[in-house]
Amino acid sequence: MMALSAAMTIYFVRHADKAAGDFFNLELRHQDQPISRYGRLEARRLAAYLRGRDVERVYVSQYIRTGQTIAPFARRAGIRTIVDPRLNEIDTGVLDTMTDEQIEAKYPDVWKAYQERSADFRIPGGETGAEALLRVSGFLEDQLGRTGNAVAVAHDGIIRILLCYLLRIPVYRRFEFRCGTTSIMEVKRDEERDEWVVVRFNQEPQ
Repeated sequence: MMALSAAMTIYFVRHADKAAGDFFNLELRHQDQPISRYGRLEARRLAAYLRGRDVERVYVSQYIRTGQTIAPFARRAGIRTIVDPRLNEIDTGVLDTMTDEQIEAKYPDVWKAYQERSADFRIPGGETGAEALLRVSGFLEDQLGRTGNAVAVAHDGIIRILLCYLLRIPVYRRFEFRCGTTSIMEVKRDEERDEWVVVRFNQEPQ
């Protein structure tokens, strides 16, 4: 069995459950929902899970729900959160406010690519999976050379894309994975093998 060195661990966390309603943010061009009442409970569970894990840095995306998710832990630990746009969700462009039926009718090629899930594709007005991968993998690689553990609160799609990067599989296979709210993907740096290792995925805080 491969032995991991005592290198840094990064906990990639999906944000907590979000509130229903219209919270469109013109600056982000997407809905920017706060976390729900249940999400606040999830955030407290997450804070308890992370306690004692030697976290020194906390990163969040530009979306309000990521900062709210980690706020109970960050306050207790006395850590200032760092906003990094590379943790933003995949840019869904004009599809953000459309139903499945509307997407299928207006963008049949995109709908077909989504259904077949056999190749990467561009979301109208948004990103390809490869473009999203480039920024989130850049965030991960920028952690090289740092000391101490870190938490990065991000979003479902971008975490699944990062998992594809770590497993060295095509980005369109992200649709094969599921990532629950406040679930954790724990990634550790194995210095001997000079690579990142996925320790666990979709771990629920207990």
